[in-house]
Amino acid sequence: MDKELARGAEAVIIQKKDSVEKRRLAKSYRIKEIDDELRIRRTRSEAKMLGKMQGVAPRVISVSEDAIQMELIDGNVIKHILDDKIMIAEKIGYETGRMHDLNIVHGDLTTSNMLLDKKNNVRFIDFGLSFVSDKVEDKAVDLHLFREAVESKHFRHESEIWNAFQKGYAPKNRDQILKRLELVEMRGRNKQKY
Repeated sequence: MDKELARGAEAVIIQKKDSVEKRRLAKSYRIKEIDDELRIRRTRSEAKMLGKMQGVAPRVISVSEDAIQMELIDGNVIKHILDDKIMIAEKIGYETGRMHDLNIVHGDLTTSNMLLDKKNNVRFIDFGLSFVSDKVEDKAVDLHLFREAVESKHFRHESEIWNAFQKGYAPKNRDQILKRLELVEMRGRNKQKY
């Protein structure tokens, strides 16, 4: 029997017997032809990203115009366990670095979009906002999003988590990305003053 796992603004996630389906929802406020085109394009783009992240993202089983069927990952949402298992952040950093070396920017790098599977592997989910970029700025913004998520959801262990993440994060241009992250965060602080 199918079970709805989550519903967002863009899609519904349904657990099938031994797989998960992400189905993009039609938007009645958009012109039907434009809505169909957007859903098809976003579904194909996300499936392509999932394919590039084999072993770290769910394996794609099939893709239709508005849905991706993928493997069901048995594990825990990292948001719920990170405060008790801080060293997972080192694995998150490592896998994020591998993703950035492939020039994939997740776009929504939060602990809600990460799972720890039964073999203790970090797995990323929800590539709906992801894109390909070799720009240091885009990768730094990805890290900024992660850091903001840690600050809001895991504030008690924020510095320990961030330090463990940095220990694991080792893409080819690590120093450039971390240096740019400082600039991204300074811009954010300057905005908050006004």
